[in-house]
Amino acid sequence: MEDLENKLELNQSIRQSLSKMVYWAKFLAIIGFVGIGLMVIVAIVVMVIPTNNFFAGSQYLMAFFYLVMAALYFFPINYLYNFAIKGRTALNSNNQNSLEVGLTNLASNFKFIGVTVIVVISIYALVLIIAISSFAISSML
Repeated sequence: MEDLENKLELNQSIRQSLSKMVYWAKFLAIIGFVGIGLMVIVAIVVMVIPTNNFFAGSQYLMAFFYLVMAALYFFPINYLYNFAIKGRTALNSNNQNSLEVGLTNLASNFKFIGVTVIVVISIYALVLIIAISSFAISSML
């Protein structure tokens, strides 16, 4: 028997808010996919365009950087897009399973971004510690 006290109901206001979230999530996901495509195109162009020998090694490093960033950017954008698709399906067909899958994708999006922020802040802290240590060591000499 279903527990009626814990049943989630979506009133009209919640449905409208969810519909707006789904709309903007899909818009941002499509823009994100376009950005990923542009990153890949830039990486290919950088590798193909001939440069003088001085910049030869750095152009491949830059192309590699763009490809890595495009690959990393893909995951949160894909989660956001899946949320938008499943959320729209849930709203159109009153399918709770689709809503659950969509919200799980949204949670994965936030988790990925959160972990990425933690990693970036850690790298900044490490660079700051190395810079301060290097400055302190060089000033002692």
